Parts: sequence; structure tokens; C-alpha cells
Amino acid sequence: MNQPGNPRSIAVIGGGLSGLAAAWRLGHAGAAVTLIEKSARTGGAVRSERHDGFLCEAGPNSMLLKSQLAEDFLDELGLTSEIVDASPVANKRFLVKNGRVLPLPMSMGGGITTPLYSPGGKLRLLAEPFIKAAPADQDQSVAGFVTRRMGRQFLDYGIAALVSGIFAGDPEKLSIRYAFPKVWNLEARYGSLIGGAIKLRKERKRSGEVAYKPRMMSFPDGIETLTRRLAATASADIRTDAQPLSLARTDAGWQVGWRDASGEHDRRFDALVVSVPAHVNPGLPWAQEIAAEMAAVPALYYPPVTTLVLGYRREQIEHPLDGFGMLIPLVEKRRVLGAIFSSTIFPGRAPDGHVALMIFIGGATMPDCATPGESGAVSLATGQLTDLLGIHGEPVFTSATHWPLAIPQYNVGHGDFLASLEGLEKRWEGLHFCANYRGGPGLSDCLDSARAIANRILQR
Repeated sequence: MNQPGNPRSIAVIGGGLSGLAAAWRLGHAGAAVTLIEKSARTGGAVRSERHDGFLCEAGPNSMLLKSQLAEDFLDELGLTSEIVDASPVANKRFLVKNGRVLPLPMSMGGGITTPLYSPGGKLRLLAEPFIKAAPADQDQSVAGFVTRRMGRQFLDYGIAALVSGIFAGDPEKLSIRYAFPKVWNLEARYGSLIGGAIKLRKERKRSGEVAYKPRMMSFPDGIETLTRRLAATASADIRTDAQPLSLARTDAGWQVGWRDASGEHDRRFDALVVSVPAHVNPGLPWAQEIAAEMAAVPALYYPPVTTLVLGYRREQIEHPLDGFGMLIPLVEKRRVLGAIFSSTIFPGRAPDGHVALMIFIGGATMPDCATPGESGAVSLATGQLTDLLGIHGEPVFTSATHWPLAIPQYNVGHGDFLASLEGLEKRWEGLHFCANYRGGPGLSDCLDSARAIANRILQR
């Protein structure tokens, strides 16, 4: 066992953003950390590459900072001076309705005049404060919750598209409680979304609390700057091309075996942080008794997604691309989820005189459209977007990445999955799960979750 004053020893399995962030925080707090990553690189789905003057993001296109803690983390990493904030134009969002690209209303006046909703739909939204709250213990789907409180139009031409943009998910299956906890809490606490938002604002004003204003940002060389910095500055022994061989709990701690380029290793650790996707967890080399419990954890669905970067000469696209991007509601029956106007949001995403679009295909509602072939993805995307954006000719640049298992879905019943993980953590001392299936799928969520897990380990 550790002697007084000696650092705790911790193994981290998985070198994506969550694993790297947890290893960084633990290492800088004085723990002896070993990170084991099976691939040749760290960073997971975060990958930024520059080709022919275009900056291509294979996974997340940007990072929405959602807490002061996450922003402070970037400051600790020395990345504050490198942050590139999104252009103010990115506050404008577009939605497709009846084949037209329409701006989403950003004000009360815009909500009254927008053609996205009929007069009846707008009146239905005004009735929201008078809708009875559902039982707090009821796990509702996003579709059921939004339709009940705000009406079908607001679901079809609003929230459903947002669900596609964040989770690539199905609003009929996604849980409002776990996918959008702040929205769920407004009803649970105040009985209304509109009334709850007003009351919450008044409470914060009385207490002097200043709500954190979310900040959309990236870096000049893309989001991978973050994971590269974590790996480069972590006070941790990072092993890539490393295959876990055994994970067992003993009276002395966690016995972890793995194989890497230097041979086979078997070491004891005080704690074990597992930061791999949920579908990988059962296949890790657990000791028999743990493996049996892991097999009983409810499975999460990870739909396939193809991300596609298309580059055009500016004159090839009629649309001004004066916003963050365009979401395509499911009821429009198009075969792509939407497009981000990458070169509008951040500088340096395309060569001079060119523009870059990032397209998302597939997800939980259209998994068959997510193709691993680049030519098929390009053909599908251009065929679906040409009339909407006024595209002329073929793209001058293309880059596609296929994710067979992309984003974990916080579907109805997600609470059972989380409870199973918590049960494992309680039964097996020193075991911790830290990944984007817990606490939110966004990059900012991952930083916050890693901080929380690291603090929990250090306090013990």
C-alpha cells in the first residue's frame, strides 16, 4: 500500500478526451498515473487535419464551453491565448421548411413573425405555462415532453432538429431528463418552462449569481489542439498501441496487465478509471466476477454517422452562408441531418476565395444513410443540398470520416444504465467510469466530468 506522503497510483484505460482530461488532472495533483490507449494516437474522435488549405474536423467541429470550470481548465492548460471565438454571425441559425432555408427566430418579435410556425402553433406555445407538469419520476422522451408542453410544430421544426444536431438522435427515444436535464429541471422544479425560466432568472438576480454565458470556440489548428496539449503536458505515463490483458481487484488494489511495444506489464494501482465507449466496457479483460456484473449493464445505442467536409469556390454557392449552419428537420424527409458553415464560423477553415461546409449523415433516425465510402457520401450530400444552398458544380475538395458507432444515445431508460455503473463503482472500490455517456456528450461536459471524477478519487 502507499506510504504516507506518496502519490496514489492510478490506471486510466482509454485516451480519448475524457481519459486524457482525467489523467491530466490526477497527474498534476501529484498522483502517479498510467494511461493505456489501444490505438496509435490519443484523442479518440477528436481529430483535426489540414489538407489543400482546408481544415477538416473528423469529429466535433467546435467546442461550446458551458461552464466556468471548463474555461478554467483551458486556462490551466495554457490555451486561453489560443482560443478563437466563433464569429458573431454564428449566432444566426437556419432551419429548412418546405424546401426553404429559414432563419430561426432569435427574439420574441422574430418568434411572432417567423413562417416556421402557424398562428395556431404560436398560440399553442403561449399555452405552455398552463400545462400540468408530469410526475417527476416519469422518464419521458424528448418528443413526448415537447409535444405535451409546446405542441407538435415546435417539436418538428425546432427541438427535433436540435436533437439531430447534438446527439444525431431520435426524439421519440431520447430521454428529456438525461439528454436535456436543464429543460427537464425547469418543469420538475417550477412546473413550467417559460414560467420556470423567468423565476430562475429572478432567483439568480436576488442571490447575485451570474449565469455562465456559453462560448462557442475552437483553435487555429482545430479542436485537436486541446487533446494534443493534454497529452503533451500530462504528468502521466501514456502508453499507446497498448492492449489491456487483465483487470482484477485484489485486497491491495487494482491489478492491471497490458502489452505494449516494450513488452508485457502487470502492475498494481490504487484506482482504475475506465474511459472507453460503453460498448467496449464488457469486452475489457475483467476478472470473471466483475465481467459477469459488467455483462448485466444495459447496453447503449451508438448510431453510425458519416461526417463530410466539402470545399467550394465561393461563387459556386448562392446562399450567403451567413450563420452557424442549417438543420434539416426529419419531417422534411431529406437524407442528411444538416450542414455547418465552417468557414463562416472560424477563420482559416478554407483557402482564400473558398468556403467549407461540414455535413452530417446518418444518426439514429437514418442509420442506413451513413455510408463508409467517400464517393457515396459526397453524392448523397450534394444531391440533398444543391437546391437548398444554390450549389453550382462539384466540390473542389472532399474529406469523409465514417463513425460506425458515433454518439452514445441518452435514450429513455438511461437512468438504469447510470445506476448500474454507480452500483459497480460502489461494489468495486477504486473503480470509476468517465466517458461521454455520463454527464453529457459535449467536449465541455467531458472536461467537467473528468474534473469531478479526479476530485472524487483524490478526496478518497
